Amino acid sequence: MSLFVKKGSTKKEEARNRREVKKMFQKADRDGDGKLCREEWFRVLNSSGCPTSMQDVAEFFEKMDRDFDGKLSFAEFMGEETPLERLFRSMDKDGDGAVTKEEFISVCKNLTPQQVEEAFNKFDTSGDKRLDFKEFCLMIHGEEGAGD
Repeated sequence: MSLFVKKGSTKKEEARNRREVKKMFQKADRDGDGKLCREEWFRVLNSSGCPTSMQDVAEFFEKMDRDFDGKLSFAEFMGEETPLERLFRSMDKDGDGAVTKEEFISVCKNLTPQQVEEAFNKFDTSGDKRLDFKEFCLMIHGEEGAGD
């Protein structure tokens, strides 16, 4: 459920509210990459009369940036499931919160076993031969150990 949905609102009201929030989000996204960086969010809050420190912004991002890329997508901003979360869930066949090499290969059929092995060697920082969601995200973003 979205963070910006009022209890008891109709689907039509929810859709209108979502469109309005999306417009504000896009306006705040100065570089047009579809995501808000910390500086963009800081600027929006402070320019709209909501005095906020970069520390407050950093804490907000720590909580909301679920794919560990340092930015907020619209889905993350709204508290909704992101495409990366859906992809991970589709790969995690047994629902244990981690992706094994076998689960990974079953979805990414275009990769060779050697490519998968190399990816797991590089991004499985826990050494359990599986990728948890954070390791998976860091692999997708190509950022070894980022966000630690």
